[in-house]
Amino acid sequence: MARRRLLTREALARHYEPSVDDREITRHFTLSQDDFDLIATRRGETSRLGFAMVMLYMRWPGRVLESGETPPAPILSFVARQLDLSPGLWSHYGRRDETRRSHLAHLMKRYGYRTFDRSAFHDMTGFAMPIAHHVTQPSRMAAILIDEMRRRSILLPSVTVIEALVRRARQQADHLVHDVLAGDLPPETRCRLDKMLERRGDRSASSLSWLRNPPLSPAARNILRLLERLEYVRSLNLDSARATTIPRVAFDRLSEEAARITPQHLAELRSSRRYAILVAAGVRLEEVLTDATLTMMDKLLGSMMRRAEHRIRDKAIVTMRSLQAQLRLLTTSCRHLIEARDQGVDSLSAITGID
Repeated sequence: MARRRLLTREALARHYEPSVDDREITRHFTLSQDDFDLIATRRGETSRLGFAMVMLYMRWPGRVLESGETPPAPILSFVARQLDLSPGLWSHYGRRDETRRSHLAHLMKRYGYRTFDRSAFHDMTGFAMPIAHHVTQPSRMAAILIDEMRRRSILLPSVTVIEALVRRARQQADHLVHDVLAGDLPPETRCRLDKMLERRGDRSASSLSWLRNPPLSPAARNILRLLERLEYVRSLNLDSARATTIPRVAFDRLSEEAARITPQHLAELRSSRRYAILVAAGVRLEEVLTDATLTMMDKLLGSMMRRAEHRIRDKAIVTMRSLQAQLRLLTTSCRHLIEARDQGVDSLSAITGID
């Protein structure tokens, strides 16, 4: 199966092809006095124009002006005007590749430029590997590498080489993460992790699927189910401190992959990657299940407290109504006693006559 392309020349065109915007042309293709002095050492108008363009292309966009390549007309005209030359001279320079190579060698030696060789590949891989933990988009990764190569005066290689560099950096970053998480796991831990991908007894779901789908409805029986899952995860004896030794984004990426990949697909992965994903899944599941258990306990306790408050409130209302009835009876009795005294009536008869 053909490998999917990460980068294309079109995707990186703005890094390889200079802009024809007037401000950008002025910024990158204006000659200094030192440039004029150096260009003046070339014999012939054609040679001076070609030498200037090769030099300016090495500075920006930072690559070799290839044989047979013609710079954009606005750029060529801008440089030619500074040298008081005709842009049409370029067509003559393009036929003399030996002169172009001679100019290129002279400029590289004078300004310290170097081609992208094996040594540069290793250097840039070392630079890119830590960045690969945080940057996942190939085009953004390539842009960072291109900027760094310009800073180091390394002439830009082809897009194919840039893509190979991005792939190598990403692979090394992944291998480092996998090695930190699962490189020294004991055999018994690996065995327990592999069993996560197997079916649970006679059930169709694997242990991993069972763990990834905990009950979330607050209920006493669901607390027991959460605790059962939490006990299973903790029985794996995974060291959660491993997750703190790698960039958080790299760990999150692995745990997110573990949450969506099927157990069948996971079982087919290379062992180092498979165990790293399972370790990340175990560490993350322990966190998630612990939080879910505490949250459900909090909800259940809150529900119990609300039911208790409602019972107390209802009981208080009943008690209050009973007290109010007794107080009304007492108030009526007292009123009749007072009236009986004022009227000279027997108090006992007045009380017993109350409805």
